[in-house]
Amino acid sequence: MADGKTETTQPVEKADKGKRPLGLSLLLIFSFVYNGLLTLVMATGLFFPGVVQNLLQRYYKHIYISPALAVLWTLAGVVVFGFSFFGLVLLWRYKRRGFLYYASAQIIILALLIFVFHSYDLTNISIAVVVLVIFGLYAKNMK
Repeated sequence: MADGKTETTQPVEKADKGKRPLGLSLLLIFSFVYNGLLTLVMATGLFFPGVVQNLLQRYYKHIYISPALAVLWTLAGVVVFGFSFFGLVLLWRYKRRGFLYYASAQIIILALLIFVFHSYDLTNISIAVVVLVIFGLYAKNMK
């Protein structure tokens, strides 16, 4: 019986080393959907800049947003969310540098929200920070 236990635990240990934890997989899937949708919305906004300008102006009433600025912000959003999405792809492949891409993009997004748009939405900010911390903890064990 002792030999049977030894034989079954060795393959499990080997399988665990290369396997992504379930919690990380679920968080990555959620992040893929969220970042993918935002990237798609931002990319669509490049074709409909008037709609983007109206939406931004309604939400950020304290600053004037011109049509040119709306296009610029939308293009910047596509680049930053695309960068974030690329980081998620690398995290899915269990690559540590994916965390660096994702974290950089999220820090840029948070800095823009807080310092440029003066949006102090604590729910979004706290979710982004918690996700960054969780990904960071998992990234310590990645290649």
